[in-house]
Amino acid sequence: MLLALALLAGSLFAQQSIPAGGATCTAGVAGAADICLAEHEFAQAEATRAAADRRRHLQAALDLYRKAASAASDVSLKIKALDEATRALDAMHLNDPAALELTLRDLIGLAPNDLQFLFRLARVQEDQGELDSAEETLLSTRRQQPQELEPYRMLAQFYARRATRLSNQVAQAKPPADSPGVPDKDGVYRVGAGVLPPRRADEPLYPEEAKAVGVSGMVAVEVVVNEQGVVSDAKVVRSVPLLDDAAVDTVRQWRFRPSTVNGQPVAVRMVVNVMFQAPNPGN
Repeated sequence: MLLALALLAGSLFAQQSIPAGGATCTAGVAGAADICLAEHEFAQAEATRAAADRRRHLQAALDLYRKAASAASDVSLKIKALDEATRALDAMHLNDPAALELTLRDLIGLAPNDLQFLFRLARVQEDQGELDSAEETLLSTRRQQPQELEPYRMLAQFYARRATRLSNQVAQAKPPADSPGVPDKDGVYRVGAGVLPPRRADEPLYPEEAKAVGVSGMVAVEVVVNEQGVVSDAKVVRSVPLLDDAAVDTVRQWRFRPSTVNGQPVAVRMVVNVMFQAPNPGN
């Protein structure tokens, strides 16, 4: 008799020690008690400030939610346990995206018509950079329920985030309009993108040979003007027969006021045009 009373008292004490958790704490329902204990652990985690203690309570809650989902015979109770487990796994708590994705897939298997779990899975995939997978998950919700508005709305938001992100990446990759850009391997800047062309400090010399044969035309020459304003390299990029050598010889005699970057003279590469016009016969 005493033994029976002791067992009864122990049973009553155990039931009273389970924290209240609403209808899911119903005595005798498989998994219900573990959900109640898990909710208690989760509340303890939210109440503590010590990181180690918080994580310990969260892990205990997660283990209990998983245990409840495994033990429960009622599908709705399994869904509740796994849904609560996702809360413990999210970025604000244990921050375990891989385990969170697996748990969401378990929920999708239990409730295939409940699109909220697919939407949440897509967001986890997107946050992890799995953009193609996230897009396909959202597209599957549209194919599954093509008459529902929410899949289209979620897809629109996904594409808007993608467009914004890509736009920002392009903007960051493009140098500002006034940026001097980057010099080449020889330390030479290209005129443009914030580097102004050097200004000529003299007048072009018209070769006597060109005058003698009466050849006219414009030769385009790519030149490198160094920090002293001297043409250190020159090559023809648009030719006029009989005038190319004269054009190169001419530009090598030109002197410039150097271009500057951040107030310092720099070597620059640019294209200059050398115009040869034959003198009038009467002159």
